[in-house]
Amino acid sequence: MRRSWFAPFADCLLLGVFLLVCSLPVVTAFPALVAGCAVLREQAYGGPGVTPRQLVNALRRVLRSGHTVWLVPSAVLALLWLDALALDAHGPGLGAPVAAASAVVAALGLRCAAGWREGTAWRTVVIAAFRSMPHQPLVLVLLAGSVVAAAVLLAMSPVLLLIVLGPLALAATAADTWRPLSFSPSRTETA
Repeated sequence: MRRSWFAPFADCLLLGVFLLVCSLPVVTAFPALVAGCAVLREQAYGGPGVTPRQLVNALRRVLRSGHTVWLVPSAVLALLWLDALALDAHGPGLGAPVAAASAVVAALGLRCAAGWREGTAWRTVVIAAFRSMPHQPLVLVLLAGSVVAAAVLLAMSPVLLLIVLGPLALAATAADTWRPLSFSPSRTETA
């Protein structure tokens, strides 16, 4: 059966719902996003597409890659939240630096989520993402823009939380397909 032109869009929205369900225990939000990017990458290269089984299998692979994928994103999120509370205590108008920092950190997180491959250490992925920033600044700008757009959409209509993670995973996967992270061969050992 031939897939229609609408199928990738529907898969993206369906993936958003699946990612939200997988993200309900907050510490699994980033691993779920990484798994969503892996499913979209597999689909782009002829894989079966977005199904619950594909996402669960990808999520298992991501969770087996190490505890870093659980702890570090949660710690960064907690740190940004505490910074926002501290700046809010000092008065209005200081939220812009936290918003800008949050967009950049989220863009780096999306870059790492889409750049991870099975068997690659997380440290290697993060180092490659940081090293790519001066050479591929447009990728970071595009991903930060997608994060800001998602935040604006959520502020206007909170019900979009049901699907917003799917388009973010698609943006990250598309950016990684356009400008993939380059890993040095000696640094791809498993952590």
